[in-house]
Amino acid sequence: MRALVSLSGIIPPPADLARLCYDTVLAADGSAWQLLERGIVPHVIVGDLDSLRRIPNPDAAFPSSEIIHVPDQDSTDFEKALRLGLDRGITEFIVVGMNGGELEHTLNNWSVFLRYSKRATLEVFDSGRIGRAVFSSLALPTSPREMISLIPQPRVRLTTRGLVWELHDEILELGSREGARNQARDRLVELDVHEGSVLVFSDAPVSRNASIQ
Repeated sequence: MRALVSLSGIIPPPADLARLCYDTVLAADGSAWQLLERGIVPHVIVGDLDSLRRIPNPDAAFPSSEIIHVPDQDSTDFEKALRLGLDRGITEFIVVGMNGGELEHTLNNWSVFLRYSKRATLEVFDSGRIGRAVFSSLALPTSPREMISLIPQPRVRLTTRGLVWELHDEILELGSREGARNQARDRLVELDVHEGSVLVFSDAPVSRNASIQ
């Protein structure tokens, strides 16, 4: 099962959301209001609900939604949504609203994203781009000259095949060397991660499946 998870950053417009494939919608707290404005009613709203209840009578606005209050302050609403999904047997998550608002909140979202990518298949969708964390290997269908960015987390040693600027058992590291804005040479890009992990961003259509390990 695949879930759309919405966070309280900038959520894509309805036309972009309509491109996404998912079976259920999990809204982290107040992001439910943004979804409603875009014509999507979440199946579940989860979190400490401080943002949701800033507007009077949220239960009337979401009569068909399951609202779950998790007061735990040791985890973010993003993490609460992912844990709930995993507990309910969801194995794939497409996340929107990762970015926007306080910078430290955005960076913390990326930390949670990376951690839970070790337990399930997570992708983030923003501005027509898809990102995923890779710990072992990746086979990604591409278009020629498609922009592919490799961002180490925080350090990775890897080999690539199918990029204009290839990496041959080389190291990328935050603060030293990144791999943003590379390009695909043809219709397939492959990565082998020898050590560490890397975030990979592409323009891959949401209907196209990458094989991630």
